[in-house]
Amino acid sequence: MAGKASKKQVQTNTRILGNLYKASVPILLLSLARALYSRGTGATYTGTMLKWMLINVPLLGCLYTVEVSGRPHVVVDANGSRKIVKEGLDLSQTDGLLQYLFDVIYLSLFANCGRILFNTNKLWYILWIVPCYAAYKLYGLKQQFFGGGSNNKKQESSKASSSAPAAETKSKRQMKREKKGENQVKYKYR
Repeated sequence: MAGKASKKQVQTNTRILGNLYKASVPILLLSLARALYSRGTGATYTGTMLKWMLINVPLLGCLYTVEVSGRPHVVVDANGSRKIVKEGLDLSQTDGLLQYLFDVIYLSLFANCGRILFNTNKLWYILWIVPCYAAYKLYGLKQQFFGGGSNNKKQESSKASSSAPAAETKSKRQMKREKKGENQVKYKYR
C-alpha cells in the first residue's frame, strides 16, 4: 500500500499530463490543418509536413521528456488492488528543469496559436527567448562561481580603503567598550 503523499502525487501528475494533452493535441492538429490548407503554390504535402514537424521539434521533445519523467506507473493486481510502481517526478514543482520544459511547451503552443489565427510562422521567433534566458542564467552562474574578474579587484581595493576610515571613525564610547572588553576576565565553562 502506497503512502498518502505518493497517491496524491500520482493523481496530480495524471491530472497535469491530462490537461497538457487536452490543450496541446487540438492546437497541434489545428496548426497542422492550417499549414496544409494554406500551403503556398508549388508546395507539396510532404514539404509542408516536414516544415511543420521541424518547427515543432522543441515542443514534441519537451512533451516527450515531461511524459517519460512524470507519468506514474500503476499496476492492478489480480484481486483488484492498485499498486504504485513508479510515481514519476513531481510535475507541480515551481522551479527546476521541468518548469523550463513547461515554458518551452507553452511558448510553442502560443506560436502554434499564432499559426492558426494569423497564418504566420513569425511568432516562432518568440522561442529565441529560451536560449537567451539560458545564456543569462549561465552568465549568472559564472559570476557566482568564478567571480567577476576585474570587478573583484575593484571591490577588494574599495573594501581596503573603506576599512581604514572605519577604524578612525570609532567614537570614544566604542573605544571604551573595546578596551573594557579586553580587560575583563573571561570564564571558561565546562
